Amino acid sequence: MAKPFRVLVGTFFFQFWILFMGLAGYMIYRLIVYRETWNVVLFIVTMILQVNYVKSELFIKFQLWFKMMEWFDKREIVEVEKPKKSNSMFCFHPHGIYSMGMVHNLYTKNTFFENLVVLSSRFALSIPFSGLLLTLFGLEGVHPENLTKLLKKGSNVGIMVGGFEEATLTKYGENRVYIKGRKGFIKYALRFGTTIYPVFTFGENNMFYTYNGFQSLRLWLNKFKLIGTIYWSRFLTIPEPHTEMITVCGKGIELPKIENPSKEDIDKYHQIYIEGLKELYDTYAPKYAPKVPLQIF
Repeated sequence: MAKPFRVLVGTFFFQFWILFMGLAGYMIYRLIVYRETWNVVLFIVTMILQVNYVKSELFIKFQLWFKMMEWFDKREIVEVEKPKKSNSMFCFHPHGIYSMGMVHNLYTKNTFFENLVVLSSRFALSIPFSGLLLTLFGLEGVHPENLTKLLKKGSNVGIMVGGFEEATLTKYGENRVYIKGRKGFIKYALRFGTTIYPVFTFGENNMFYTYNGFQSLRLWLNKFKLIGTIYWSRFLTIPEPHTEMITVCGKGIELPKIENPSKEDIDKYHQIYIEGLKELYDTYAPKYAPKVPLQIF
């Protein structure tokens, strides 16, 4: 299926995020190995300047004009029920390589994405240049102070619960989530009585081929915020276009308000969340990922 010219240009433009991340990595390499004074100054100044930048509506309109969602042959957003417009947490799976299910759907009109504050790690937002693009696009830090502020005022937030580890586990043709050891989001949701929605994007793990050896080593690297993925497509770092990207927002899980939740409280509702995610997957997998079981790590 031929793609409109501006979709091709927009998809190519999106690759600047990857280019800038590579440039930041090279700067860090020069900083550590050669200890160049100019490099240290440039690195620090760039990070400081990025702290002062915020979401830019002009930049978002510029991005939307390219209609990058049309790069994929099929896109669909399914809502099992109409989500609440406030005090909700949308937990996205799987992370995949680029988190296209969340990023590309972010400004789709008339869906739960429309009033969502998407959160990312402080590490990703602080990377010189590439972090700036994420900030201008509207992503905010998922650190405790910001998450507390947003939930306290009843915002709807979106988070990638599986983080770097879930990205590392990405494998073409399989659906994997990293959730067993991720309980912090439950603790914060309990503190504010926030409703949690499991969200799954079918097709996210089929956008790239990945190297899957040395999995334990790559997961260990994630502990130090180091990337543990090696990926490619027929178009290098551009995702496969013949991917069906179906994002399903599951049933809301109502949590009670417990200011100081105990370990037992957190464990209880964490298990309820996992069951809710499994229910969503088992309901829609026969249609969107037949004979592909959900692997939970």
